[in-house]
Amino acid sequence: MTQAEKLTMLQQICGDSEADSAMLSTYLDLAADIVVHRAYPFLTTYVLAEVPNRYATLQVQIANELYLHRGAEGEKDHTENGVKRTYENGLVSDSLLKKIVPFTRTIGESIPTDVELTASCAEVIPVGSAETMMVYTTVYFSKGEELVTLEGYTYSSSDEEVATVVDGVITAIANGNATITVTGKKSGLVKLVSIQVE
Repeated sequence: MTQAEKLTMLQQICGDSEADSAMLSTYLDLAADIVVHRAYPFLTTYVLAEVPNRYATLQVQIANELYLHRGAEGEKDHTENGVKRTYENGLVSDSLLKKIVPFTRTIGESIPTDVELTASCAEVIPVGSAETMMVYTTVYFSKGEELVTLEGYTYSSSDEEVATVVDGVITAIANGNATITVTGKKSGLVKLVSIQVE
């Protein structure tokens, strides 16, 4: 199930036609983090783990529960304007979490040991042109294997009067220097890339 399909399903079950898609996507990301950490409890280092397909609808259910708890996070019961709500848990219901079966690994199996974010582009960009950045994430394993993946990234420019960046495409606006900041959505790793516009 794609992220867009999950978002559509969440919009339908939350019953709020005014719900902001960006907010619901954030709840889906939070739910994904909960599922992944529950499903892979023995990972001692970060790995760019995806939500297993078998838990796609469960991710949506958890996201819906988080959405319904907004404003009452951490509370097991909430009373407002004479209406009392009681929750099974302060965050996510145990009955949902119990549906996630933890994965284990064989002793001696290769495990993730490090993760690295790589981002690059031309150092000098002519005014009025566009440059696409090359961005990827590499997970290194204890037995020498490498997994190169795209985790999704956010971008920002230190000086938007010199250069702007949208979805990894830098547009050169005016002469000067700028620093492009790339952040991995899952790893949280940050890479700074300096550019010169002339």
